[in-house]
Amino acid sequence: MHNELINKYTIILCGGRGNRLGSIAESIPKALLKLHDKPILWYTFFMLYKQGIRNFIFPLGYKGDMIKKYVSNEFNEFECNFNFIETGEDTPINLRLQKVVQLIPEHEDFFLINGDTFFDFNIQNMYRLHRRNNSLITLSSVEITPSYGIIIMKDGDLLGFSHKRKISHFSLDDNNTLQGYINAGLVWINKDSLKLAEFGKEIDLEQQLYHKVIEMGKASHYRIEGKWFAIDTQKDLNLINSRSVRTNRTLEFL
Repeated sequence: MHNELINKYTIILCGGRGNRLGSIAESIPKALLKLHDKPILWYTFFMLYKQGIRNFIFPLGYKGDMIKKYVSNEFNEFECNFNFIETGEDTPINLRLQKVVQLIPEHEDFFLINGDTFFDFNIQNMYRLHRRNNSLITLSSVEITPSYGIIIMKDGDLLGFSHKRKISHFSLDDNNTLQGYINAGLVWINKDSLKLAEFGKEIDLEQQLYHKVIEMGKASHYRIEGKWFAIDTQKDLNLINSRSVRTNRTLEFL
């Protein structure tokens, strides 16, 4: 199979404690919480695998031994390269990356994702944009449905209210010339860009690194056309589990 992603690595951030999920995350890491009858990580693996990715890096933290055991047992029939690196239970993202990035070949691109997010979109198209623009970083954005609904206005007049309407972007100034997009947390990164990060400090990696690369004109933006859902709270988990699904090494929300 010819696939441009087959030699690329994905780093799956899965070391956090999941404090916002409350008691349900006390005995199990967030990436192993179940969407219907399968852990989040099950869907993550197959979404990546079906698009050609075969190299996986897990920066382990909170209950990381459970993640290692699950992946090793569940996916041992697949010809993939699984790397498990213990990075500490309360380690910030920039220091987790510092401990695993040596596994990425020099000058290569890798896909950085959160282990608590369900997604299904064309990752290859995102990577092609990344390469076509010769970017150091390609960020992705997604439409969301706000939990508390949307108040719809036009020219200062109230037009309506909606609980189901999605937002793709929003205005950051009165003239609607500056627009904000919802960060999906799924990023293609070239390893060379990490030279710009101050790994020795407890910093917000996204704020520092992404800002620097954008200022350099070496960043791109990809709008996801597909499915995306982040599980941050018990409410999120309840919502995603309330939806009808079809599973066959894929997940379809109806």
